[in-house]
Amino acid sequence: MSEFAQMKQLLEDTGLYDVTDGSLIKAELMAYAAGLDTYFDALDSLKRECFVATAEDYGLQYRENLLRQLNLLTTTAGRQNALLKAFSLTNADNTQEGLEKIRDSFNAHGTFSYDAAGMTLTFTCTDTLTAEQRTLLEQQFPSYLPAWCFFTLS
Repeated sequence: MSEFAQMKQLLEDTGLYDVTDGSLIKAELMAYAAGLDTYFDALDSLKRECFVATAEDYGLQYRENLLRQLNLLTTTAGRQNALLKAFSLTNADNTQEGLEKIRDSFNAHGTFSYDAAGMTLTFTCTDTLTAEQRTLLEQQFPSYLPAWCFFTLS
């Protein structure tokens, strides 16, 4: 039910008002309803953008900026899934499964290899990266890894 219909119903139920075409009360209610519809649309948008799973626009952008995280996918669903994975990371995610979870939070594809002698973790990315994406991935990925680990991207 629209805001106008709700207000009209409430006023007519009192028995004091008869909201008819051409009446001043109808014009006044329509003006209020237009403002309220705009307000409630904005509230619906805000409510949707507050949650990663339902965000579509500025809610996703805000969280990506907050994490300063590159996302290799540009679809809404891909961005949502990557953020949900990124927010689920804990300090215990330094296992092979944890590394894959971190990789998935970037929507990147590839494999990890570890050189115990040099304490180097190498990520072989199977995605075609632009120079900018590669630089961002090299800058951002290590912040999720243990401090003792050196990271290389190949």
